[in-house]
Amino acid sequence: MSRILVQIANPMWTKRALHLACGLAREQNHEIILLRLMQVEHISYLGSEFGNSAITHEDYLLLQEYAATAEDYGITVTLEQTQCLSPLDAIADAASLLDARIIFAHIPQSPVPFLRELRLHHLERRLRDSGCLLYTLDAPDLYEGHSTWLKRSSATSSSS
Repeated sequence: MSRILVQIANPMWTKRALHLACGLAREQNHEIILLRLMQVEHISYLGSEFGNSAITHEDYLLLQEYAATAEDYGITVTLEQTQCLSPLDAIADAASLLDARIIFAHIPQSPVPFLRELRLHHLERRLRDSGCLLYTLDAPDLYEGHSTWLKRSSATSSSS
């Protein structure tokens, strides 16, 4: 069975990504893995207890809500947690390690406009060889009053 990887980011983004992922999972008979990233402040914390962050009560309630959402679609979700220095590199590593075919990743906006595109390009480049499909929730289109999904296929992206 193929896997869909959904990064846990801010709750609104994660809920929207999870709904789309559940629809895809139901149509294509995929399983869903929620990825909780624990970003460390220093490289020496990787693999140590200093790099772990406990799940708060609020996080636990959100995880329960995500599981209930998936259950409404008839999909079960599993949770994977990992420490990381760079979230986007961790997403690419997790996709490879967990053999995910579809990835929902949150690429935050940046005060410097081209940095988001640079980060997106870096993640696409990392995913290119595995043939993963990358979905990101694009910024809301203020003129049309709705958000759009940006689908990027790493397998078909042009090389730099």
